[in-house]
Amino acid sequence: MPIDVKDLSFSYGKGKAATSVLKDVSFSIDKGESVGIVGKVGCGKTTLIKHLNGLLMPDSGSVTVDGMPSSRKDICKKVGILFQHPSRQLFCTTVREDIAYGPKNFGIHGDELIKCVRESVKEVGLAEGIPDRSPFSLSGGEMRLVALAGVLSSSPDYLVLDEPTSGISKSGKSNLFRILRDLKDGGIGVVLVSHQIEDVLDLVDRLICLENGEIAFEGTPSEYLRSVPSPVPQITELMRGLKLSGIDVRDDVFSVDDAFAEIHAAWSKTTGNI
Repeated sequence: MPIDVKDLSFSYGKGKAATSVLKDVSFSIDKGESVGIVGKVGCGKTTLIKHLNGLLMPDSGSVTVDGMPSSRKDICKKVGILFQHPSRQLFCTTVREDIAYGPKNFGIHGDELIKCVRESVKEVGLAEGIPDRSPFSLSGGEMRLVALAGVLSSSPDYLVLDEPTSGISKSGKSNLFRILRDLKDGGIGVVLVSHQIEDVLDLVDRLICLENGEIAFEGTPSEYLRSVPSPVPQITELMRGLKLSGIDVRDDVFSVDDAFAEIHAAWSKTTGNI
């Protein structure tokens, strides 16, 4: 069964001072699916994902995870969230203790706890020696991997990442996306939240675009690029410009490799070369 969000509405504050943030939001996310939640800063993305594991409760509507209401205390074991600033999720003396914190709180001890930590360290590819270091001695990219390992150590069915590429290098982003693809292939539902749509398009099966607390679009990345004028990645803007100038290329691509293939094919047709 999926994460199921139905007619979710939420406001900060009460009465005349209430500020509406989410309005009648409905969608579902299956295990083994990757979904991007995108939109401008302030559109309600982070508030929305806090409802997915019970950090916030709806004013109206409902959120269930595998048929269980999000109000259940153990729902956070099913839905792990990695927030934008990983350092705020790290607080123990060593990396190993930080990674062990979640499963230990869920009653896992002894050899089973050691196994959970070891598998999470391996899953995210932490270098030898890092588990015994202070998490605050690490680089930003390493901190993000440690925080991710800490979430994974509780074996969630769904993983939610808020602005996952913020503050990391291009190589760090590639490594993180490789890990997320492996997790998805292993059956975990992956949710990527970003205000930079180009950061998630290449990884997700489906996009949910929020605008002023409501769903403005839901569909595949290609459907988004065909139906929504903006925002789109720069490479898509380039392809749209080429198409408008009369060059026979698709304008719904968003990766450099696909754009190169389209331009090469158009050039070959023009010149007669293969």
